[in-house]
Amino acid sequence: MKEIPEEEYRSNTAEAQSIAFCTVYPSAVAEGIQSGHIYKGSSCTVFRCHNGFTFVSGAPDGEDTAELHRLITNEGAKLLTDDSSLCEALSAMGGVGSFLRDNYSFPHNTAPYSELPKGYALKKIDEKVFNCLKGRVVPADFWADYEQFSANGRGMCVMYGGEPVSWAFTAAVSSSEADIGIETAEAHRRRGLALAAAAAVMGEVLPQRRPVWGCHQSNKGSAHTAEKLGFVKAASCVMIKKAQ
Repeated sequence: MKEIPEEEYRSNTAEAQSIAFCTVYPSAVAEGIQSGHIYKGSSCTVFRCHNGFTFVSGAPDGEDTAELHRLITNEGAKLLTDDSSLCEALSAMGGVGSFLRDNYSFPHNTAPYSELPKGYALKKIDEKVFNCLKGRVVPADFWADYEQFSANGRGMCVMYGGEPVSWAFTAAVSSSEADIGIETAEAHRRRGLALAAAAAVMGEVLPQRRPVWGCHQSNKGSAHTAEKLGFVKAASCVMIKKAQ
């Protein structure tokens, strides 16, 4: 498997869009909107995003599968696939774990509205907030830097006492879609904060791009928020990453 130069990325857009269960992440790399890597195998193309999400177009042979296993176990790649044969082959090589994920689409033309509780206020994610946000789902994990995010992404945070306590942002952006990521500090959960932040980001994304959503099946909170916003489950896949 060989990494191709960036000037050839755009020629792989059609292959990125052929990954039916999730096109936004591989397309973001192929279209040059977000940082990542593209590799060519003998019978497949691999898209690896800045946050480690990795996708395969085509049917990897044994050599390509072994290289995917190396990327997962040695370089932190997180493979998302709906290919059960590939899942079985990688699992048989050992050292990996698998997690079921659901992907959601947004069938509406306008964003919902959700009001914040008293004491909270919405603010756009600026450079200071971008660099200070800490957690499991933050913009800095998905974008190379604030300059790239400000040029192509969108984000809103909920402020409380001058501190960001919840946020929503575009974790991946292609020419036609935008994946929404959210997180809320534990002490401020179950108050609808992420709902309000995500609704605001969706309002900035539409109508130019269609919002999409993805989460582990075990993440009931994220799934519930997606459904309250009007998303509907569209496809499922498996994430394979290095075993802990």
